[in-house]
Amino acid sequence: MKHAYLISCSDHYGHRMGDWDRALQAFGIPATYLTSDFSHTAKETYSCTVPGCVQLHVRPYRKNLSADRILSHREFAIQVRRWLEALPDEPTVLVCLLPPNFLARELKRYKRRHPQVRLIFDLFDLWPETFPSSRMKRLLSLPFRIWADLRDRNLDAADFVTAECSLYREILSLDGSRSGTIYFSLPPYEGPEFPAVLPKDRAELAYLGAINNLIDIPRIAAFLRALSARMPVRLHIIGEGETRAAFCEAARAAGAEVEFHGEIFGEAEKHRILSGCHFGLNVMKDSVCVGLTMKSVDYLRHGLPIISTIGGDTAALLASRSIGLSLRDPERTAAAAADLISAGTGDFSRAAHETYEALFSSHTAEASCISVLRRVLASAGEAL
Repeated sequence: MKHAYLISCSDHYGHRMGDWDRALQAFGIPATYLTSDFSHTAKETYSCTVPGCVQLHVRPYRKNLSADRILSHREFAIQVRRWLEALPDEPTVLVCLLPPNFLARELKRYKRRHPQVRLIFDLFDLWPETFPSSRMKRLLSLPFRIWADLRDRNLDAADFVTAECSLYREILSLDGSRSGTIYFSLPPYEGPEFPAVLPKDRAELAYLGAINNLIDIPRIAAFLRALSARMPVRLHIIGEGETRAAFCEAARAAGAEVEFHGEIFGEAEKHRILSGCHFGLNVMKDSVCVGLTMKSVDYLRHGLPIISTIGGDTAALLASRSIGLSLRDPERTAAAAADLISAGTGDFSRAAHETYEALFSSHTAEASCISVLRRVLASAGEAL
């Protein structure tokens, strides 16, 4: 009997593994979700609510860069391999999210003993390349290289490798015949609408998501200062994090009125706030290696144009579609933003939502997963 296993150290079912699960259902292949019992985001034990989910116990950790985190991920990867080895029947397909990079090593070992099992690695992050501190990257260059090698030297075990953005495939020089890009996806917003007539004489901006050491607060402040010199600015902040106080203080010092909403989990309330904004900010430090973020996808889903420093795929979309502005020079971007706000951002808003529908909807991601599975299963001689 055909069966698949979806493997993720942290709980990524809602925005990644669910797409693979639905794609497998299209082939009549049931899947079991295999994850740990520790939430990387909340730093606490949790119970997964996905039906039939199997959770493996791992050691907790408090810091992202710590021996406990490394050991926790290593232990999870080894447990996964041993758990798979103990199955009475070989899986048909394994889909594994990376990182942790230890999973690549352990599943390569499993694949050697079970060559008939189809293996898909799905890269949703490049670690340690996404570590935000350039100084720490230099100081820890040797251990970081070893960490990256756990991934790079074992990707060849997969029958196919997918990545959340094309930038990752480019950095890793992945074979185009055995790799593909499947963007982040989010389900469509289906709640009440809040029609808003956006002002043309002041800027309403939004920041959505975690407020952490990845965001470039000085650059955001420089942009807000330049824009405030042209028109009044109000910044709506939806989220929470360790640098929240510094972020709010810098924004106010730059001349912006700050409206802090905190964490909002209700989609309707989030949509109400974003519907009243001209742009959403996605400004990260240049040292962060990323081509696309869930923050941008969420903005576009709500029809909100973006102001972004993200390179790779996001920069290419900004250049080819009228969905926002690239923030390189704060003065020039502020001038362009002020001109667009004064003229009206309706066309940009429509283009933002159309881009979400075309590239980042759950339907689009599921179709991409189906395409990959069809190819991988056909190579194994499976009847489709």
